[in-house]
Amino acid sequence: MIGLGGSGSRGLRRGGFGGWRPAAREARTGWSVLVVLAVLTAVLAVAALLWPPLFDRSANRELARRLTAGQANGPLMTARAELTGPVDVMHVSTAPQFDTLDAELTKVGEEMRQAARGELARSLVRVSGWTEVEGMELTGAGVPMPFGGPSSVSLVYAQDAADRVRWVAGRAPGRPADAESAPIELGLSAESLEKLGVSVGQQVSLVGAKGRTEAVVVGEFEPLEGADDVWRELPLLNSPMDSPVLHGYVRYGQAMVAPAGVEAMEARGAPSTAAAWVFWLAEQPGGGGGTARGAAELSSSARLFGGRIAEKVCGGSVFGVDAACPVGQRQVAAPLLNQQLSPLVDAFAAQRSRTVALQSFALAGLLAVGVSTAVAAARLGARRREAALALQRARGAGEPALAAVRLLEAVPAALVGLLAGWAVAVRWSDGRPLGAWWPALLSAGLVACAPAVAVWWQGREVRRAGREPVRRRGLKRALGLSARLVVEGAVLLLAGAGVLQLRLRGAAPAGAETDPQLALVPVLLGLAAVVVVLRVYPVPLRWVTRWARRRRGAVALVGLAQAGRRSGAAATALLVLVPALACAVFGALVSGTVRQGRAESAQWRVGGDAVVLGPSQRALPEEELGKVPGVAGVLRVRGGQASLTSDEDGTTVKGVGLVGVDPAALARYEPSSPLVAALSGPELAERPAAGAELPALADRATAERFPDGSFTADAGSTGFRVRIVGVLPDGAAADRAIGPVVGDVGTAGGLLVFGGPGAELLPRQNGQRNAAVLFAEPGRPGSAAGAAGIDAARVKAVVEGSAAAAGAGGGGAAGGAVSRGAPIEIRYLDEQLEVSGSDGLVASLETAFRVSAAVGLLLGLVAVVLELLLGAVERGRMLAHLRTLGLGGRAAAGVQLVQLLPVMAAAVVGGTLLGLALPWLLGPALELRVFTQGPGAPAFAPDWAGVALAALGLLVLVPCAAALQGLAGRGRVPQVLRLGEGAQ
Repeated sequence: MIGLGGSGSRGLRRGGFGGWRPAAREARTGWSVLVVLAVLTAVLAVAALLWPPLFDRSANRELARRLTAGQANGPLMTARAELTGPVDVMHVSTAPQFDTLDAELTKVGEEMRQAARGELARSLVRVSGWTEVEGMELTGAGVPMPFGGPSSVSLVYAQDAADRVRWVAGRAPGRPADAESAPIELGLSAESLEKLGVSVGQQVSLVGAKGRTEAVVVGEFEPLEGADDVWRELPLLNSPMDSPVLHGYVRYGQAMVAPAGVEAMEARGAPSTAAAWVFWLAEQPGGGGGTARGAAELSSSARLFGGRIAEKVCGGSVFGVDAACPVGQRQVAAPLLNQQLSPLVDAFAAQRSRTVALQSFALAGLLAVGVSTAVAAARLGARRREAALALQRARGAGEPALAAVRLLEAVPAALVGLLAGWAVAVRWSDGRPLGAWWPALLSAGLVACAPAVAVWWQGREVRRAGREPVRRRGLKRALGLSARLVVEGAVLLLAGAGVLQLRLRGAAPAGAETDPQLALVPVLLGLAAVVVVLRVYPVPLRWVTRWARRRRGAVALVGLAQAGRRSGAAATALLVLVPALACAVFGALVSGTVRQGRAESAQWRVGGDAVVLGPSQRALPEEELGKVPGVAGVLRVRGGQASLTSDEDGTTVKGVGLVGVDPAALARYEPSSPLVAALSGPELAERPAAGAELPALADRATAERFPDGSFTADAGSTGFRVRIVGVLPDGAAADRAIGPVVGDVGTAGGLLVFGGPGAELLPRQNGQRNAAVLFAEPGRPGSAAGAAGIDAARVKAVVEGSAAAAGAGGGGAAGGAVSRGAPIEIRYLDEQLEVSGSDGLVASLETAFRVSAAVGLLLGLVAVVLELLLGAVERGRMLAHLRTLGLGGRAAAGVQLVQLLPVMAAAVVGGTLLGLALPWLLGPALELRVFTQGPGAPAFAPDWAGVALAALGLLVLVPCAAALQGLAGRGRVPQVLRLGEGAQ
């Protein structure tokens, strides 16, 4: 038996395993390295396990924000049905049934709420109902008749209204004294009282299809501040609206009544009323809608909710939309659901999956940097035991046994670190499921194997140093192959194959939660970059060393000479620093690109400083808008969408965007637009005859596909002829002049732009919108400052009073909602820019890269310190020799600093270039359009401040690493040589 340590210790058989006691004894001598390995394992375990629950929490908050923003202009889910008044078995009316309407609205709403499942059930926070008696003519003594006719007023009972108004005069409506003949009590807003020409206490008459009924105004209300969702759904309840009819205009309004008022109207001949139930949603703090599974479940439940509520209300079977189902004293038709929740959640889920895919790149880079740091620590441990290992080898210990002992040392440390990381992750996860275990286990396994690999590599170097040079023959001699060349070639080959495969594949499939290829290929590229840097590193170092020889002073020459002498030792430091800096630079590039792309998308959707979007059938008030304070010019843009059928072969192209714009006005307001020159052709300036083809410019793909360019266009209820007379300039779809009208409908089938007279002849389509783009300063693109200078209140007042806004509202008979997301929409550039910078998923993506970069650079500091400690003895003896020869203390510190500069410079150059080249290398696999929602893929725009900060952070490592190494190695090397002591 041959011992590992002293002669009294238990030995190991030649080439065999020595047992647990030698391993424990060896562990006591290398505890500092084991502590480093345990800490590294804990950090990597925390990163792998904790980030998914933290991101889910952030995604949950972002979904909650989007739900709130989506409901800012009205509910995302509304069920509508018809309520039939109470009748007996012979279908004879039994009205009035006082004190039943409110309970039955609540009952139906609760039944529909119970039909929700999963995440949808957890997200439904409130269900409120309202019912409306059809409009009746408002007459009576002293009641004005605007436009030569009576106003039309409908009676509304809204369950939410009572808690959302303040009665400033009179009182709230109550039950009529007599169900058959007593006046119905009404409550009106201040604006309704003014526009309808009535006052509190005035008695009026309501004339409808079932006769005349008396009413009295008993109160005046105003909405409570910050509680205005009722008025978005019932806008006429707060403000009447003038709407055009066949022979002029009619003023429509709504009056608030008590449930008894509607019940009394049922007794006076109103057989049915229109009812609606509004579902308000909010993602709860502990909800799971922000997870991939939760978002998919929420979207699916929203799509199926319409069928489920019909089945729930009607007892499990529905026979057509006209089926009537009993509910208390009344009957309700099968409810019809209008929901915009699933598109909102689907867009969120697509962006979330892309965020996770990009975050996996940051996590993979962090794990690779951590494992590389463990390799540096293992090399230091092997170097410190070099003498003991040499003695053990001389006594017959085999390399497998020595490596096994190192593995037995490291496994407990890695397990302790893994458990510590798991405990921290559980403590901070807030009860959410942890991330997948395999990244943490894989990194812990690699960290545990690092000491064994370091010992085996050291033994390989010892064997090679004691061997005679072997003459190569055959293929090895012809190719000059070596183990290093084989390894480097394999790394380069794998990296190239990964890049090629990613570029051929493109972006990850829609809905994919993770993208392992996008995570691993950059890691391989980081290894390939280290290989290239190590091959190139000696060349400039030799040039600089030659320059230092010609200079006076020994500091630069000695430091650079030592750096060149230990150039092989720089491999481990570069293995950590290059990927860490590349990840930081790539994160800054993604962050800058997304933020710039979102800002450009906001500018594209607005077009100028502000924009008013209205129904295509009605003209926007451009002249009045041009007189608003802060507005110096208004550009009119017409929008539409059609299906084109080619005359050449009958091919039909669907979803072609149509845009009409006046080139002269465009040149005045947006002279830099590429469309100005393209639309100035003579063919577009000629006015087509009635029924003739409308000339248009087409996008390049459409023009090349159909060279003849004659089509029949189907624009819904209207058809017309189109002829392509030219090609749009490249990037025309991204032109700000047309962004407001094509941003929402898209141009998946192509784009046609009409100019001059042809633009005026475009058909007015239902569901399409025209735009009035407002400029604070014509000739210059919009800006946040210009948007802030426009009188927003005046713009809203002009739009509300225009014919374009009449009948364009929400739930009323002729609503008039004027807000973002409504048929009449006003967008301001400063508000759009603010919204573009508040995306929680983008913020979480930036956080992932910043955390990965910060931890990676800190691990880089550790790796550099470990590399310095690795050669501390040799370097200390060399400096002691120089100080014996007269070198000062400050100059000695300068030598140590200069020795580190080449490694830092190589890491900065290599990491920065790799980070900037990654988008080009990854190609279509790096899809960022899902974050910007713009007209095309955003142009790469690095955050140069972030890039500079990352590079500066790496350069700061130089003095920090030198200072830490100096503190760690103090007293271990002599300051000067004693008599008879050598320099090496």
